[in-house]
This record gives sequence, structure tokens and C-alpha cells, in this order.
Amino acid sequence: MLRSTSGIRRFIAGRVVGLGMSAVVAACGSDTTSPGTPSIITVTGGATQSGTVHSQLTQPIVVLVTDADGHPVSGVAVTFAANAGDGSVSSAQATTDAGGLAQVNWTLGTAAGLDSMAVTMGTQSTVVTAIATAGVAAQIAIVAGNSQAAPADSTLGSPLTVKVTDQYGNPVSGVTVNWSSDDGGVLANTTTMTDANGLAQDTLTIGERGTDDVSVAVIVGTVPLTAVFTEQSM
Repeated sequence: MLRSTSGIRRFIAGRVVGLGMSAVVAACGSDTTSPGTPSIITVTGGATQSGTVHSQLTQPIVVLVTDADGHPVSGVAVTFAANAGDGSVSSAQATTDAGGLAQVNWTLGTAAGLDSMAVTMGTQSTVVTAIATAGVAAQIAIVAGNSQAAPADSTLGSPLTVKVTDQYGNPVSGVTVNWSSDDGGVLANTTTMTDANGLAQDTLTIGERGTDDVSVAVIVGTVPLTAVFTEQSM
């Protein structure tokens, strides 16, 4: 009878231990943390890019939304707004996926320089920046030095200056400008390069008495951009 009672006790104890372990395993298996309230928005991709004005950046802008503990939160609406009036985004709003991520493509504005885009989630916001670079040369204009007069065989008092810009009026640097005198004047250079402000200049020693026309040209592909200075020899 004692052996039977002892065996029963061992059996019950084993069952209790087994059930306890099963409960622990079950509890561990069901210990999944649900994300809390979305509270942090972070840019994770596409920041600090550069591109030509009014063109779409190569990489999309990607943001991550998390709760206060860093867990990604899905299903959150994020708004994107290009700050330049003539810039744009592929979608004004995107919803975070299972990984807490949302993204859009960004087309820069037409002004060269620092561009920015506002990203907002609830009361939280951040700013993404990019550098917009000038497009190809599209216009050339006389800035200074036109309609001067000087004695024959003397150098004009002011240099001849032109400005090269893209189609949106942004200065274009590093462009070769060709100069030629049509009436016997002597130019200091036959070619010069535009600086960071899109400016290029040359000096002219005017020829014999009369009018001296100086032609300026920039070749873009097969299309010349031209301007003509008219100077007077006395």
C-alpha cells in the first residue's frame, strides 16, 4: 500500500512539473510585443542627394516610423511636401508598410542650390535636403562692357562681360566662351571659361577709327548661343 501511495505521489508530481513547463513554453511562445503609438520619424534613405534642377532624384526618399521604444509601426500616414514651389513629389501621402517604412520620389525645383522637402507624421516632422545643380547652358547675355568708345589702338576701359545661364536662369559654370573681333580689334583671349556665377570676360584693344563688333558664342551641342558687343574707335 505504501509503494502504491508513493508511486501515485511521484506520478502527480511529474504531471505538475510537466504542466508547469508546458505553461512556460506556451507563455514564451506567445510573448510578442505589439508596437505602440507612432512617435518617431527618421529618414533612412535618399537624403543629401544632388541632381539637376527640375529633375527627379535617382534614389527615393525613405522614412521609418517607430514607437517610443524603436519598434516599427505599420499603417501610419506620412505626408511629403516639396518646399520649392515648382518642385514635386510622386505622392503627397504614403502609408508605412509592415517594416514601418514609407517612400516617395522627389523632383527638385528649378532654382539651383539647396532644396528641401518637409516630411510629416502626426505632430512629428523632419526635413530632407538635396542640392540642385544648374542645367546645360541655354542663354547668353551681355552684362557689361558694351557700347564703349576709345581712341584707335587703345584698350577699352571696361572688360567685355557675358553671363551664361540654363533655361531657368541659373548661372552655368565651366562653359567655354569663344570671342572674335570682326573689325581689326585685338582680344586678350579667344576663349574664356565661365566662373561660378556663370560670368566670362575678355578685354579688347580697339582697332582703327570706326565701329568694332565683337562676337561672342557658346556652342551647346550643335546650337550656338551668341551675343555681339558694338564698340567705337575714335
